Amino acid sequence: MTNDKQFKKLINFDINKFITQIPITGSILGLDLGEKRIGVAISDINRSIAIAKKHIDRKKLIIDINIINNIIAENNIIAIIVGRPLNIDGKPGKKAQSIRRLSEEINKVLKLPLLLWDERYSSQAVEKIMINEIDLSRNKRKEFIDSSAACWILEGALKRIKNNTI
Repeated sequence: MTNDKQFKKLINFDINKFITQIPITGSILGLDLGEKRIGVAISDINRSIAIAKKHIDRKKLIIDINIINNIIAENNIIAIIVGRPLNIDGKPGKKAQSIRRLSEEINKVLKLPLLLWDERYSSQAVEKIMINEIDLSRNKRKEFIDSSAACWILEGALKRIKNNTI
């Protein structure tokens, strides 16, 4: 088996398969891959909570991957969950295909189990909370939206992981 095929096997759409590839404990990295920024969130080692971190301003892909790799090393990350923007009907569109390709490129370097998780409406939900409940200004929302969306994505997946392993 070639390296490319090996790393593609680490990329999952099925949470049950993903669960079989990861240890019972260990921090998981959540990513919201945007065109201008990458939202970042990290779970605790018991996967009870997701914490939003500072977003990454996108540069060249290799620079972005190196920054993500540093986050992984500093936080003992054992797996990655990436938001996958599906269409309203649940089917992948152009954006979802782009995220999949980007995830594959990232994981050629990082080599960790990676789950592509349905993120429909995550940014809109987070922005609604920021407007209605926290009353953040537009500039402040821009600063926090990506990592908050990554946190939302990671929390959703963590709940499902907990439910499937109980």
